[in-house]
Amino acid sequence: METDPATALLEPARRADIVFVGRDEAETLWGTAKPEEIRELLAPAAVIVVKDAEHGATAYTADGGEVFVAAPDSRIVEGVGAGDAFAAGYLAAHLEGREVAVALRLGDLMAAAALATGGDVPTAPDRAELDRLLTLDDEEWQALRLG
Repeated sequence: METDPATALLEPARRADIVFVGRDEAETLWGTAKPEEIRELLAPAAVIVVKDAEHGATAYTADGGEVFVAAPDSRIVEGVGAGDAFAAGYLAAHLEGREVAVALRLGDLMAAAALATGGDVPTAPDRAELDRLLTLDDEEWQALRLG
């Protein structure tokens, strides 16, 4: 008996250290659209990051933590690669030992850079500008307009 792709993805996702999944992808694959339901479905994965396009992303951590960061307003030229760019930003911050909220923000900044370019190689802000943006308070972050 052959396993359908949606079911086949569950077991490795549950064993992963970090899982990135779009809310829309989870709805298509598993009929699960709410971030909390996605967390329950993919448990016991250590970290589950649920991306919700222009709304933001929620990270659920192994210690039961839940962190939501709203996505800044971004100019969209091309949507291809934004999810991969988000994951790259999140992972870079994670590997540097930064807080989850900072990792989500860096993911957003990298996704915004990908969204704002029509080419294959987006131009991200330099490190000094990234560090400045990552230290904005919540009000400044929510007022941010990128691209």
